[in-house]
Amino acid sequence: MNVDNNHLDYAYVNLPMNVDEILKKEFWIFDNITAAMLPDFTEPVKLTATISIFVRSGHFRFNNNLITYDFNGPAIVNIRYGETLQLLERSSDFSASFIVMSKIFVEDIFLHINDMHNLSAMSRHPVVGIPEDIVSKFENLYLSLHNLSSDTRNPQIIKALQHAIIAFYYRYAYRCYDLYEAASDSGARLSDRFIMLVKDKFKSERFLDYYADQLGVTPKHLSRTVKTQTGYSAASWIERFLILEAKILLKSTNLTIQQISDNLNFPTQSFFGKYFKKNVGLSPKLYRNS
Repeated sequence: MNVDNNHLDYAYVNLPMNVDEILKKEFWIFDNITAAMLPDFTEPVKLTATISIFVRSGHFRFNNNLITYDFNGPAIVNIRYGETLQLLERSSDFSASFIVMSKIFVEDIFLHINDMHNLSAMSRHPVVGIPEDIVSKFENLYLSLHNLSSDTRNPQIIKALQHAIIAFYYRYAYRCYDLYEAASDSGARLSDRFIMLVKDKFKSERFLDYYADQLGVTPKHLSRTVKTQTGYSAASWIERFLILEAKILLKSTNLTIQQISDNLNFPTQSFFGKYFKKNVGLSPKLYRNS
């Protein structure tokens, strides 16, 4: 989680104050987290680990990669490393368990499930409901993972944890994504695929023609569909990702403004400054110091 400790007070959930200490471990589990134990994210933060949340009950609202998700438990939430997260609100009866997994830990899992029929749906939908008849299976999974992670005598603990998660997705969790996909129309799926592509390519690809070509549709159809589904034009999504990344880099890193401009592939620092001020109302320097 590439942020300073002003943004994440881990004392709320009894975590080490030093984020690096957490990430030295491949896997970390937190049981029975309540609304009062969660910190507030005053700014969007970029994660350097993957978080999987089993929401047992309550209402929860957050932003993930500029999209607002508003849902009630029981649900499963997966926020991957490299994605942005901002907590907006949660109800007083919110209850959940969290798993934090390193990038390497998650990549090893995906090597084993890359033939799963709904892998694309898993990537596109960070939040899905859990059918009532398998909620107890999620409870059992988290109990099993907690027990496994506590067994310090097992030299194969990481492999044991990974295979437990893989087996669970093949046996039960796939149903969550199948049900979600069945309820989605073609416009929603196209919009989801577009946003996922923009998230990966916005630094280098700024023009709509590229995305339309990659998705096999016309720019006009893509723009109309994305606008209908999300309320923002396709071009606006590219712009929003650029500004979000710039804000994160300005607030949570020590990179110079020139380095940030280069990182985002702007032709000059001056061009970046004008672009940022047009969209935010402040120069990059003033925003960083605000």
